Amino acid sequence: MPICEMCGRESQLVLAEVEGGELNVCPNCVKYGTTKRKANLGPNKFVSKANKFSKTEMPEFKVVNNYSSLIRSARESKDMKQEDFAKFLNEKESILTKWESGSLKPRLDVARRLERVLGIRLVERDVIGKVEKQEKQKAAAEFTLGDFIKTRKRK
Repeated sequence: MPICEMCGRESQLVLAEVEGGELNVCPNCVKYGTTKRKANLGPNKFVSKANKFSKTEMPEFKVVNNYSSLIRSARESKDMKQEDFAKFLNEKESILTKWESGSLKPRLDVARRLERVLGIRLVERDVIGKVEKQEKQKAAAEFTLGDFIKTRKRK
């Protein structure tokens, strides 16, 4: 069952314009806006909390903390300049500089590509992040947009 974007209830949704924005809302929240049409929930739209988490969860991964020194030392061991290595990776030289200085962390897909090219380990399992993510999801489920909206009564 889909979840109302305004109050968080699980029910059949309707697409409504509420204060200038289009929201998928339940029949109880339709009174706060104007009905557009019945909501079409495709694969990219909101789904219920039960469907959101499968029983077989994929392990969480993260980039290691010392990624900058690992990337720099591996690049230098291959006798490549930053400019040449950036061209080889098809990345901007400024991005590579930020990775090596530690001011920008590479995305997981890029880190895996760097692992293959340089022959180093940059990605590890994230046990702590998985617990923190679940706690954030619980906290996020406590308040909805409807908790903060002040509505005017219609005449």
